[in-house]
Amino acid sequence: MELTDKIHGNYLTWDIPEGVWRVFFYYKSRKGGRPEYIDMINPESVRVLIDAVYEGHFEHYAKYFGNTFMGFFSDEPEFGNQVFGKERFDFGFYEARIGKHSLALPWNENVLKKMKEKLSFDPVPYLNLLWYEDGENGDRQAEIRHAYMDTVTELYSLCFNKQIADWCHAHGVQYIGHIIEDMNCHMRGGVAHYFRALRWQDMSGIDIVLHQVMPGMADYLHTVTCATGVGAGSFYEYILAKLGASLAHLTPEMKGRAMCEVFGAYGWGEDSAMMKFLMDHLLVRGINHFVPHAFSSKFPDPDCPPHMGAEGHDPSFEAFTSLMKYTNKAAHILADTTHKANAAILYHVDGEWASRYGNASNMEPVATRLYDDHIDYDIVPMDIIIESAGVKDNKLCIADESFDCLIVPYADHMPSKELEMLKKLQNSGLPVWFTREMPENADFEGTVVDENEVASKMKALGMTDVTVPEGYPKLRIYHCTRDGNDIFMFANEDYNKIVDTEVILPCKGDYARLDILNDTCTSGSTSDGRLYLKLMPNQSQIIVFGDKAGLPDEIKITESVMISPKFSLELAECEDLADYKARGEFDSFFNVNDPKFEPEFSGKMRYTFTFDTKKDAGKIFLDLGRVGQNAELYINNVSCGIRICAPYMFDITDAAVEGQNEATVIVSNTLAQKVKDGFSYFLQLAPSGLLGDIYLRYAENN
Repeated sequence: MELTDKIHGNYLTWDIPEGVWRVFFYYKSRKGGRPEYIDMINPESVRVLIDAVYEGHFEHYAKYFGNTFMGFFSDEPEFGNQVFGKERFDFGFYEARIGKHSLALPWNENVLKKMKEKLSFDPVPYLNLLWYEDGENGDRQAEIRHAYMDTVTELYSLCFNKQIADWCHAHGVQYIGHIIEDMNCHMRGGVAHYFRALRWQDMSGIDIVLHQVMPGMADYLHTVTCATGVGAGSFYEYILAKLGASLAHLTPEMKGRAMCEVFGAYGWGEDSAMMKFLMDHLLVRGINHFVPHAFSSKFPDPDCPPHMGAEGHDPSFEAFTSLMKYTNKAAHILADTTHKANAAILYHVDGEWASRYGNASNMEPVATRLYDDHIDYDIVPMDIIIESAGVKDNKLCIADESFDCLIVPYADHMPSKELEMLKKLQNSGLPVWFTREMPENADFEGTVVDENEVASKMKALGMTDVTVPEGYPKLRIYHCTRDGNDIFMFANEDYNKIVDTEVILPCKGDYARLDILNDTCTSGSTSDGRLYLKLMPNQSQIIVFGDKAGLPDEIKITESVMISPKFSLELAECEDLADYKARGEFDSFFNVNDPKFEPEFSGKMRYTFTFDTKKDAGKIFLDLGRVGQNAELYINNVSCGIRICAPYMFDITDAAVEGQNEATVIVSNTLAQKVKDGFSYFLQLAPSGLLGDIYLRYAENN
């Protein structure tokens, strides 16, 4: 009950009914979070931002709009209602979900008006349910909490995101950016609703910085430099990039464009091999536009390294250039395509809002099981299902995509509108599966599946695309089509295991096999969809069906010969990368940063040695084995290219001669040993130099 009318002067006079009662006082204040923030749910407040920043830019640079000046980027906008800064550090930053005690909530009279419309009753006497549980009236609690979050996220989308997007489009430029997504806060009280928050942009967006994605840490909690100091590998591995890709896939206006702000604040210890891992992690999940983060033009700069170039002091600059060329080519092939996936996972935001605090599952358990069993998925919000989804041939159809089933993560309550839609989809023939158990307020019988059994159930029903008979759970696969041709990307994210297997594809015929990073592109053909894959850790390939593209046939290694040469070693410190100084001759390879040699060396290492080879009609490769971290090879003073991750194998056919050859290998590491930044403390620093074993490999075309 509301007691406002019982306040007279300084006194509240009230005849208290029998029982124990709690009295709530509600304050409307500017002091609930970041007082310098605009009001994201007030169009007039957002207009102040547009007038101060956007109009000012247009006034000065109008002639460049749409040509040189392509658009605007919103970086991590939020409600700002979490107390977060010098005065107070709230370690519950990611847990700012509805139902959290003492959480300040965005509010204005528009919120109250829209909540009344959604609920058909006055919500004021029930506002306490936004923070406190009501064990006897869970349905009313679910209604209030969902109506509130539904309202403020709709207002956020329209007042902030759409208003800025409309301004940009009216002025001939694009609008991109991302919110704070970390640890599922992309749908909680401090931020918004991921899909609504970015709905009106020209691209979807995420970021990967601050050690959020770490090779080998997908299954663990690990240390990060984000707000709470701990990252859940499962979220960053199975959800984050999929949020961005799914929004781009399901929003036709975005034309499949999914952006990631990447690399920043990992520290100088983030070598090019790790950057390659991050690029493939994103590409194979459907991200195809990239914004390198915080690349400062000055050196040294403590703000969020690494900064490629570093005024000529970065030993790995050539490696970064090679990586960016690879990324542009790979993204070009994978962009503007139609994604193929078997499963749709319902974006569980509505279930979390309506459920008791902390009593809803998230998407990770289902996504983990599917992805490790090579079943791809998109994350689908109820908004898009209601607006544009249909069921055809028992499949969920949205935009250009179709899905064999819709999987609903557990929630103890769901809004009635959502339950009605799920019931309708089920009655239309679409397999709709609820995990764990049905919501308490569901009024129909649904199919309940165990989260751990979802993948096996889909396989038993033939809801699969690519089959990997021998397992390899960290082999990641992306399937898309363009102009009727099938395209597959394969990436080995297991840092310890070589993928060596046959996979079965849903198509057959001629194909081009592209190892773009290493400039080894070949062609082949399959009559039954079977394709042989051998990928080193951190290696990727793209298979394009439909044409051999004039590429040579695939090669087969016929002979491998280990060589153990004596070599001379010269070092050039990062202060002057052209000034090599001789360090002696050696007969076995070792870590240059070994404590007994040069533990603080950052720069380039030049190895020179000779070897003998035979010449015949086949191909000759030099495989350098383990390298830390980048290697550029010259054979008889002829450049054979650069390698930044395994396999460090070079085609030396044209450069080698019969008999003795001279090899010069320039290996580069990072600035981590020389510039000891705070971010690199979170990384393992790779060894430096040639580490062996080196092989000559002879090959012939199949």
